[in-house]
Amino acid sequence: MSVDFVGIDKFSLLDYEDKVAVVLFSKACNFRCPFCHNGQTVLEADTFIPFDDILAYLRQRKGLIDAVVVSGGEPTLMPDLVEKIKQIKDLGYLVKLDTNGTNPELVKYLFENKLIDYVAMDIKNSEKKYPLTAGAKNVYMDKIKETINFLINSPYEYEFRTTIIDEFHDEEDIKEMAQLIKGAKRMYLQKYVDRESCIAHGFHEVSKEKAEHFKDILSETIHSVNLRGY
Repeated sequence: MSVDFVGIDKFSLLDYEDKVAVVLFSKACNFRCPFCHNGQTVLEADTFIPFDDILAYLRQRKGLIDAVVVSGGEPTLMPDLVEKIKQIKDLGYLVKLDTNGTNPELVKYLFENKLIDYVAMDIKNSEKKYPLTAGAKNVYMDKIKETINFLINSPYEYEFRTTIIDEFHDEEDIKEMAQLIKGAKRMYLQKYVDRESCIAHGFHEVSKEKAEHFKDILSETIHSVNLRGY
């Protein structure tokens, strides 16, 4: 079964560090994070981009684009994701996967078969607040932990990232997250921005002072912790 992407950002300097990237957005998602910037893509998209058109664009941009970021939604829900990534890799591009970590088997397969070069995995919150933050009753915590453990103990390149929001994250949550991903290579705390495309509104960014405090807590168990967007 083929399912096409619903969005494309043809030029990004933000989604793959030190790379010029094209970002592809899938529609399906098993979460409904109220602060998601891609809310309209996840919930409202009704037009799809033929994958042949995407491949044609990537062929034209060879030498100008370094990488393709496969994002969403949750791209691991795409039934033909492996085949699509194979075709992108055949063109010589680096591939980064954005994921919520609920499909550890596919993340492992993609890395072990050299189909992806980098993973950015969202860590939504402490375990007790995961359902609230993800906007879902079933957050597949066992699967999420499996992906976390795989990445931490792997030789592959990855980052964990959390969009921190005043209404969702407090010091105790950050301390629990520090244990959840203990030993991780790198972690980013991302500034929340209330954009029009968010699923819900009315939340507030964490102050830089508090974000720095959160960073200090996480740095006790994580090798590299940085703020993004501050």
